[in-house]
Amino acid sequence: MAFWGGARLSREIEQRDIVTPFNSKNIDCNSYTLCMGDEYYVTPDAGFSIRKSRKLALTSRSYFSPTDNRFLHKADTFTIPPGQFAFLLSQQSVKIPSDVMGFISLRSGMKFRGLINVSGFHVDPGFEGKLIYSVFNAGPSAFSIGLGDPLFKLWLADIDDDESGEYVWSSEPQSEIPNKLISEVAKPVSSVQQMETRVKNLENKMAIVLGVIGALATAAVIIARIAGAL
Repeated sequence: MAFWGGARLSREIEQRDIVTPFNSKNIDCNSYTLCMGDEYYVTPDAGFSIRKSRKLALTSRSYFSPTDNRFLHKADTFTIPPGQFAFLLSQQSVKIPSDVMGFISLRSGMKFRGLINVSGFHVDPGFEGKLIYSVFNAGPSAFSIGLGDPLFKLWLADIDDDESGEYVWSSEPQSEIPNKLISEVAKPVSSVQQMETRVKNLENKMAIVLGVIGALATAAVIIARIAGAL
C-alpha cells in the first residue's frame, strides 16, 4: 500500500472527481484539506432540554461594508463546549475509487487545542458523499468553528490486490448527518468543568449551613448562660 504524494493528489483528485469541489490550494504535502460544511450537531450540556437537541445548519451571508466599500461575506459559527461531543459534516463530497483507501484525521492545530477525532480513521473504497467527523472537546475551553474552516485531512493510498469491486462500500451517497446517529447520543453530558462547578457550589452551600449551625450553637450557649445566671 503506497500513499499518494502531493503531485499525484493534485492530478488524480481533479481528473477522477475524487473531491468535489476541488481546489489545488487545499493540497497540503501528501494530504488534501477538507473544510467544515453546513451541518453540525453538538450534545447538550447537563441541564439543557433534550427537546432542543437537534442538528443545525450553517449559512453564509453577504453584507455591504461602507468602510471597505464592497460586499463581504460572513459565515455562521458555533461552539463545542468543553466535555461535549459533536458531529461535523464536511463541506466537500468525496468519491473514493474502488482501488483506493482513504485515511482521515483532524488538522494538528485542532488537536493541539484539545479536539479529538473519535469517528475512526479510514474511508472505505467506493465511498461516496460527505464525510461525518465525530469529535470530542477534551480541552479546557469552548471550541469555535465556522462554515468553511479548514479542519479535516484526507490521505489516499492504493489497494494493490483487489480489482473485482466486490469488497467496496455500496450504500447511497451520504449528504447529511443521519438522524439515527443523533438519536443515539442525544442526551445531556456532564463535563469535568461542570462537575467542578457543582462541587464548588455544594462546598459553598455547606459552608453556609455550617456557619448557620455554628451561629445557632453559639446563641444557644449564650442563652443557657443567661438563663443560669437568673
